[in-house]
Amino acid sequence: MGAAVIRRDLAIATIAIFAACFAPSTVSAALFPLFHRASHDWTQFRMGPDNNAVVAGRLETTWRLETGAQISSSPTLVDGTLYIGNNAGRLYAIDAATGHTLWTFGVPNPLMSAPIVFGDVVVVGEGDAQSMGTSPAEPIRVGQGPSALIALDRRTGAPRWTRFLRGSGMPTPAVINGTIVHHNGAGWIGGFDPKTGRQRFASRVDSVASMSAILPMDGGEFVTVGVGHNAVWRMNSGTGAVRWSTTFPSGASGLGDCPPVSDGSVILCDYVVPVPPDSMTEVGHSAVEHVYAIDAARGTKNWDVALETGELPPRNEAAIPLLAQGLFFAGSSIAPAMHALDITTGKTSWTLKTHGPVKGGLVYVDGAVYFGDYGGYLWAVDAKSGAVIGDKFMQTKFNVGSPIVDGKTLIVGSDSGAIIAVPLSTILQSHDP
Repeated sequence: MGAAVIRRDLAIATIAIFAACFAPSTVSAALFPLFHRASHDWTQFRMGPDNNAVVAGRLETTWRLETGAQISSSPTLVDGTLYIGNNAGRLYAIDAATGHTLWTFGVPNPLMSAPIVFGDVVVVGEGDAQSMGTSPAEPIRVGQGPSALIALDRRTGAPRWTRFLRGSGMPTPAVINGTIVHHNGAGWIGGFDPKTGRQRFASRVDSVASMSAILPMDGGEFVTVGVGHNAVWRMNSGTGAVRWSTTFPSGASGLGDCPPVSDGSVILCDYVVPVPPDSMTEVGHSAVEHVYAIDAARGTKNWDVALETGELPPRNEAAIPLLAQGLFFAGSSIAPAMHALDITTGKTSWTLKTHGPVKGGLVYVDGAVYFGDYGGYLWAVDAKSGAVIGDKFMQTKFNVGSPIVDGKTLIVGSDSGAIIAVPLSTILQSHDP
């Protein structure tokens, strides 16, 4: 499909230079009150306060790039270049304004992590979703093919280093105080030098991450989540020392698929539990979605709320949440629904029926949340009321690949392998059946 593009003009470039000369709190907030200030690094999953992946600018563009393979990766955007992988093991560097491919890099196994950009390298995780082992002597392990963290030159795609892992590299790492922290599919958490890949620490927690992500916290600490030993962990990014861990029922699942979010005081995410008489979750059987809030300082549960019941899918058993405007937003892997809950009480503010399960994340812009569903729709919904503002059918399903916003444009990868850029105004003005 050809690209129809409206480019950033010289006036915006002039404003950006002018803004850089003044304090961000006075100038940037006035110029871009709805957007996060641009950064030359992207150091965690869905970079931005509360994981709201919105980048400042005025870009308004339409394009579609077909990669030929399912996309589970979420895009990363730095200095006008978009980085995203697909499940055929190919990483793309793309001009965000035009959709033009700048370079690609390929490996044998899927690239499902969100790329991390730090300095002059982009780091991606290679690894598949195949699992094995469920006994106490052999904790479950995800990843049967090649598994690694791979660093590439961000401008050329030339390899810098490869660090092979014991389990899948699907989970997204984060850079914290100059260390890349990663939780892999074999239940190990490692810290690595971003320049060389040299290992700085390794901690075995016997808790397996799959599509979750490292969440940086204050004081050089981080939060991570895993299954097998079902738990949320808060740890030190320099040593791997555990500050606290909070356990969940042994029959639960999906914990390792959910990248947690936090406002600094609470940590929130979601998971699924079996429906009796089942004692363990099983694909194709009924399960109940739960959402929870944990005190960030102590690790105690503030609340744990059951939502709807539905059929457990074979992959991606949890949804990717967002925290915005005092509300916790989470879709559902087992039902066509999007929820907003009060972060203090867990009380549901609203629930919206969608055209398919909503596993991917959301973005918040100017009072609205935007997300895609497995029915192939992109949605714009009033964040406070849950009222639908717009919904556009895109003729491709949206799974766990989560959207970002560049200026006035939403960019997202799809289940069919298409990377799509669509103006927010197009979604807002659409009311497709």
